[in-house]
Amino acid sequence: MKETSKPRIMATRTAIGICMIGMLAGANPAFAQRNKGNIQQSLDWARGIVVDGQLDDWGDSLQYEHATQQFRYHIKNDAENVYVAMRVQDKDRQMQIFAQGLAFMVNIQGKKRDGPTVYFPVADRLAFRSIMSADNDDRPDDMRKGALEAIRAIYVMRFDDVLDGQISLENTYGIHARATLDTTDALCVEMVVPLARLGISVDDGDEFAFNVKINGVMIPGSGTSVPTMRRGYGYPYGYGYGYPYGYGSQMPSKPREEPGVWVKSLLANE
Repeated sequence: MKETSKPRIMATRTAIGICMIGMLAGANPAFAQRNKGNIQQSLDWARGIVVDGQLDDWGDSLQYEHATQQFRYHIKNDAENVYVAMRVQDKDRQMQIFAQGLAFMVNIQGKKRDGPTVYFPVADRLAFRSIMSADNDDRPDDMRKGALEAIRAIYVMRFDDVLDGQISLENTYGIHARATLDTTDALCVEMVVPLARLGISVDDGDEFAFNVKINGVMIPGSGTSVPTMRRGYGYPYGYGYGYPYGYGSQMPSKPREEPGVWVKSLLANE
């Protein structure tokens, strides 16, 4: 009798342990995302941020990390805008970004679902080819610098009063972004979106959902590292030029998008 009861006891304990893990993960977002780095839990108040691609006004290093995609980030807001800064050290990831962009999305219903999204920086394919042409006497030695020179627009989706697609770097919508390579060879990106453009305010008592990621899609079972991920040409709009700088592999019928990292939070108050 004792011999047959041991497996049952062990199974019961295992089930209890699994339930406790599930409860902790549901109650604590940091626990649920523990394998994805130091995840931001709430927005911070922004002071003196200038969107120029230089991260000096964010401190020596960005506080939060999305380890799965190998970037650091921080999201802040003031009374007028929401800001995001991202820093990517890995050169393969940088090349992916120049092909498909970083994505900053806000769901104003507080759901982990699609919402207004800004994609940046995506190098213009024709401009990049011209800059990197052997006939160009000023051709940069570093392909990434050529990609930075070839950025011609910001890409947006799902804004109520802005058409999907390209907007000028110097637009009148208040949506701005800049990218640079810093002294450590990291790609640094800043974006700003007016709260009014999103239809939200610091006076709102609602929680919003913010998402940051390196744009791209994943093949089930292919893994999440850059070499094992496949990207279609110009996904998701037809802009960009595949990864890296060529025609992408044929996409499956139902690709799964990179999930990125979510921050569910009220807007910060001064």
